[in-house]
Amino acid sequence: MNRALVIRIGALGDVLLTRRLTYSLSRAGLRSTLFAPARHASLLQKDPWIDGVLDSESPPFAPAFAGEWRNAERGFDLGVVISRSDALALAAESAAGRVARIEPGPSRDDVSIALQWAEAAVGAGPVFEGTLPSLSASPGESMARAATLIHPGSGSPAKNWALERFFDLSRELRRAGHRVIWILGPAEGGIPSPGSEFEVLDRPPLGALAATLSQARLFVGNDSGVSHLAAAVGAPTVALFGPTSDVVFRPDGPRVATVRSTSGALDSLRVDRVLSVIEELNGWTS
Repeated sequence: MNRALVIRIGALGDVLLTRRLTYSLSRAGLRSTLFAPARHASLLQKDPWIDGVLDSESPPFAPAFAGEWRNAERGFDLGVVISRSDALALAAESAAGRVARIEPGPSRDDVSIALQWAEAAVGAGPVFEGTLPSLSASPGESMARAATLIHPGSGSPAKNWALERFFDLSRELRRAGHRVIWILGPAEGGIPSPGSEFEVLDRPPLGALAATLSQARLFVGNDSGVSHLAAAVGAPTVALFGPTSDVVFRPDGPRVATVRSTSGALDSLRVDRVLSVIEELNGWTS
C-alpha cells in the first residue's frame, strides 16, 4: 500500500477532524502518517489505517517550519498539507512525490469541514461519506461509566454557553436520573467550579478522557475539541453552537446532534431547547 504524509498543526479538534480524510485515503490505497502535535494525535495511532505519528512539537522536526524536511523518513507518495504555511508545503514536497495543499478554513458552508478536507485530499478517489469507525479507547482507563458528562468550556469564550445554563441543564438531567459529571480542563481554569453540587473530572489525562467519554451515557458541550473527541469515540453527543456553523464544524461521529442559536449568540439558547434535542437523541428522561 502507498503512503501519505498528512500535515495538520492544530488543536485537538483540528487533528480529530482529519480522520475522515485519512480513512478516505486508506480506501484509495494510501496509509497515512500524521505530522501533528503528538499530545493530540497520539490518540489516532489506534486507527488501523494510520501508520504512525511524527510529533510536530519535537525539536528534530523544527526545520519543517522553515521549509526543510530533514527527517530520515521520506518516500511518501502523497503529502497532504492542511495549512496556509508555504514553509510546510515546501517541507512536504521534500518528503513526498506530490502534494495536495488544503485551505484549513471552509470553502463551502453546506458541507462539514471534515468532508471538505477529504474531498480535497483524495481528488477523484473514493471519498467516504458514511459513518466512520469509532476511535478506539482503552476501557481500563475510564474514570466513570454510564455517566452524563458536561464540558462547559472551549478555546474561545464566544463559543461558550453561559455557566448558569449548564448548571440548570445539569440539574434537570440529575432530576431525570442521570449521574452528572463535569469535565474541566486547562481552558476552564478561570471558571467557577461546580463545587460539591456535581462530580468533577479536573484535567484528566487525554487517554483517560477518551475512555471515559467512550462509556458515557451522554455528553453535552460547546464547539470544542472535547466535543469532537466525544463524537469520535462514539458517545451520544450534543454540541452547542453560536457564532460558528454547526454544519461546517459538526463533530464527526455516529451519534451526534447539534443545537445552534438562531441569533448566532449563545445567550439566546434556552435550556428547554437543549433538553428537547437531548430527548430526541438519547431519551434523557429514561
